[in-house]
Amino acid sequence: MKNSFDRLIDRRIVPTEKWSKEKLNEYFGSSEVLPLWVADMDFEVSNTLVEDLKERAEHGVFGYEYKSNRHHQALIEWYEKRHNWKINIHHIHYAPSVLTAISILIETLTNEGDQIIIQPPVYYPFSKIIKSHNRKVVKNSLRLVGKKYSIDFDDLEEKAKDPKTKLILLSNPHNPVGRVWSRDELRRIGEISIKYGLMIISDEIHGDIVFNGYNYTPMSTVSNEIMDRTITCLSPGKTFNISSLSTAAVIISNKMVAEKYQDLINKYHLNHTNAFSAVAFESVYKNGEAWFNELMIYLEENYYFLEKYFEIKLPNAKVIKTEGTYLAWIDLRYLNLDAKELQRFIIEEAKLAFDFGHWFGREGAGFVRVNMACPRMILKKALNQLKEAIESK
Repeated sequence: MKNSFDRLIDRRIVPTEKWSKEKLNEYFGSSEVLPLWVADMDFEVSNTLVEDLKERAEHGVFGYEYKSNRHHQALIEWYEKRHNWKINIHHIHYAPSVLTAISILIETLTNEGDQIIIQPPVYYPFSKIIKSHNRKVVKNSLRLVGKKYSIDFDDLEEKAKDPKTKLILLSNPHNPVGRVWSRDELRRIGEISIKYGLMIISDEIHGDIVFNGYNYTPMSTVSNEIMDRTITCLSPGKTFNISSLSTAAVIISNKMVAEKYQDLINKYHLNHTNAFSAVAFESVYKNGEAWFNELMIYLEENYYFLEKYFEIKLPNAKVIKTEGTYLAWIDLRYLNLDAKELQRFIIEEAKLAFDFGHWFGREGAGFVRVNMACPRMILKKALNQLKEAIESK
């Protein structure tokens, strides 16, 4: 099966966050920018998914539904085949989104004033959610050596031993730096959590999107003891470009945690099933593999195109090695612009909408996150605009 990922789709005709003039003006102060920011893809979904959604629409009745055994099995079979993870059906719970799940889990696992460890530069909603629950953010900042980030385990242990610290919020693979954490790295995180009695929330929404030479390891597969302390958040949203269909799975092996989580899901009435989300969830996990395999070829080609472009035309910039996700993390500190100056330069001079590094924490200042999940001509246009702006500086 071949898909034309080079095809340009006009996303402005629907209220899309990435492309709408309203959202671009809100976040960038201009709608005259080329958007490569929000982490979704500018590609059409598979024909099979479209046909399955059409078939459900033609049924014509949209009363209350539930998630059937078929729904659970679609998830189980995908993760067993792709990642050698046999998920216990009794450990599966759901949420409208991964961020919803994380928010509910923070309420489940911690109390006001408790400390939660994150690893910046990291997905900025993490700190926002923690603060919204009146918990304290504790930073275990990643270390950058050359073009690769690593975990400062001495610092992690120092932060973990504080009795006020209750939880590690992990990004696996890591957004935005593109690390696919190794089994050994995950084991060390798990051992620290066990030693000091911490729980782990592992956001693994990007787990399928891993480039050749790397392997995504679900945190819960490292050991049974670590699994008991880990809650894993999954979604087909990134993998199959269906984020607006709002569906996520939450894997909880610890019975006490599962009961508390489900109590809060019920309390806030988040346990209803959306007919189209359910169809999409089952369709992509059961029939989406061929489309996804083609997608990964295209994404990897886009990454190599971007990497080569910088190597030849902007050699002073540093492209951090992307092991997974479709997000490139670019070091532009050589421009000697502070965070706000770099943001202004990218928006006003290059006419681009990127995610700016300081959004992910002060550790990201001077960097930009570039979404590579777009037709190559769009990626090339964006890089040309960046190059021309830098050369005119």
